[in-house]
Amino acid sequence: MFYILRSFKVSNCKYIFRKIITMNTSIKRQKETFLNPGNGIFLEETYNSWLRDPQSVEKSWDNYFRSNNFSGQKPLDIDATIRAYQARGHLIADIDPLGIQNPEVAKLQGTPDPAPAVVVRRHLEGVTEADLEKKYTLPSSLTVIGGTEKSLKLREILTRLNKIYCGHLGLEYTYIPDFEVLDWLRHKFEVPGAWELSGDHRKYIWQNVMRAVTFESFLAKKYGAEKRFGLEGCESFVPAIVQCFESSAEHGVEAAVIGMAHRGRLNTLVNICSKPMHQLFVQFNPIPMEGLGSGDVKYHLGTHSERLLERSGKKIRVAVLGNPSHLEAVSPLVVGRVRAEQVVHQDFEGKKSMAVLVHGDAAFAGQGICYETMHLTNLPDYTTGGVIHAVINNQIGFTTDPRYSRSSTHCTDVARVVNAPIFHVHADDPDLVAYCSKVAAEYRTIYHNDVVLDIVGYRRNGHNEMDEPMLTQPLMYKCIKSHPNVLKIYSDKLLKEGIIDEDFIKKETNEYLEHCESEFKKAQTISAMQMSDWHDVPWSEFFANQNPMKKIPPTGISTADIKKIVTAFSTSPEGIEPHAQVFRVLERRKKLIDQERFDWAMGEALAIASLLKEGCHVRLSGQDVERGTFSHRIHIIHDQSRDKTWKNILHDIFPNQALYTVTNSPLSEFGVLGFELGYSAYDHNTLTLWEAQFGDFANNCQVNFLKSL
Repeated sequence: MFYILRSFKVSNCKYIFRKIITMNTSIKRQKETFLNPGNGIFLEETYNSWLRDPQSVEKSWDNYFRSNNFSGQKPLDIDATIRAYQARGHLIADIDPLGIQNPEVAKLQGTPDPAPAVVVRRHLEGVTEADLEKKYTLPSSLTVIGGTEKSLKLREILTRLNKIYCGHLGLEYTYIPDFEVLDWLRHKFEVPGAWELSGDHRKYIWQNVMRAVTFESFLAKKYGAEKRFGLEGCESFVPAIVQCFESSAEHGVEAAVIGMAHRGRLNTLVNICSKPMHQLFVQFNPIPMEGLGSGDVKYHLGTHSERLLERSGKKIRVAVLGNPSHLEAVSPLVVGRVRAEQVVHQDFEGKKSMAVLVHGDAAFAGQGICYETMHLTNLPDYTTGGVIHAVINNQIGFTTDPRYSRSSTHCTDVARVVNAPIFHVHADDPDLVAYCSKVAAEYRTIYHNDVVLDIVGYRRNGHNEMDEPMLTQPLMYKCIKSHPNVLKIYSDKLLKEGIIDEDFIKKETNEYLEHCESEFKKAQTISAMQMSDWHDVPWSEFFANQNPMKKIPPTGISTADIKKIVTAFSTSPEGIEPHAQVFRVLERRKKLIDQERFDWAMGEALAIASLLKEGCHVRLSGQDVERGTFSHRIHIIHDQSRDKTWKNILHDIFPNQALYTVTNSPLSEFGVLGFELGYSAYDHNTLTLWEAQFGDFANNCQVNFLKSL
């Protein structure tokens, strides 16, 4: 009933509902219409129609509204207005630093002017100056916008709504079905003063903005003729991810894996992952790359490091996976890589390790692998306890305008399928970017679901620094040329508020530039890159123990182990009622054993179970792998009378054996194989298997095959 009545004051809703269910049979049809969830706005529209013209509704409704004195009750419209802002304010939010999107809404900030009709529809038709001065009671069950105040003037209500929902934040969350989550998010954004950060915190944000901007300008100075896929125009991304790490570490996260787009990758490696600058600068030097690919490795390869977080004092292990030019192809690998780490450490709720996927706006909307990866988020054998998605939103894809690159309102609409909250944030407002990052990390920790941080900025140069963007977006780039960078904007703001002074700016900037120069000089003395610096997984122990001269050990297993495995593989488990066909399969296996013959399924079981005994974790996934496409495998036996009751017959054959995961995958090939490829990259003591039912299924995964070579 909540959704049906959501636009009405709660006390009125309850009263109307009680009246309707006691109405006589002459209006039974209206009651049925009202109770139909598919007609959830019926009551609101009927009431609004009656307000405009009492003769426009059926006689019974006219009598009902008249007899209960509903005429002109403004609270109904106020509540609907609040709901309208919460649900649709993001459509007109002032989130574009260039002012190209929704330029007419900038005037709403700090005013009580009602939002355009696309948001409020007809809820405030005919509002007068006298109405703005009236006080209205705020039902605590619907909104916390008043804080400790129980009633507010309409003028103040609209002013607050305009700031929260039509300002530098476009907030999408009202589609989430969990009332607890809705209330939690409302308290994070609607309570007066919730967004305020301390002066020291803002200084820290400024330092990260300064490093991001200064690093890009340093690269441009030293390597002006090189492709860099710079972050200019969206430098707030750096303090955003650093804040995600700070907040996550405070909640117990010890490791994070990043799937990174090209744009901003160099800045991320240095200012987020603490990769030594000289190692990065060497990649710009003309070094021999025979056998190692082209010279564009600097924005393809990954790294791993341990970062000391300055505000919390905690440490976090950070890895960036290497990825090809196929943009979002790295997304499922990151999720699989994190899942593997969680399994090894028995972190099945995702409290210690997390995935961070960084998207370009056009790629997030345009590439199907994003949808495939998103759908893994809550599946039992694929979940990582929530993914933080960060979008470096340049409002352009290569040279394609958003109007021609997607059909959805926002580039992030795919995230709605898993009820992820989405924060669209103005990139030139670092305070708000950092606050939303903090909330995103907290949400992921508490509710174990995906969350999206859409940092809306621009791209100061072309797709790469060699492109001329005026060829395709002349008006946009005229705006960009005259637009100050975020460091200038944020510095001026903090100077005006007395948070920092000119001496602080000069000292911090000079120290960082001196560090850049020192690292640049060091890079000139290095003639070859150490490949270990590029690895995204520290397998140092594994490689150290490899000896090409060492004889391969025997791989056979004892007769006793063979008998134990084949007996388990051909015996119906206790406490399970199998299907009759399963009995026939088990009987056939017993006959093979008696004849000392093995078929494919038996050989597979022997290989897997013997590895499990030796402590090697085995994971098998794909479509229909639990029973096998031709019902030959049947590693999972389902009870025929009880739901969610089944037995993995290769479990518990030997004491203290390793984990065997066999799981039917969603109907996805590219995404699932990417997940398994990422899973296999974490631990060399794991056998990770993906089964394509037929050859044409594998054809959808060619990018992953190439990545694994």
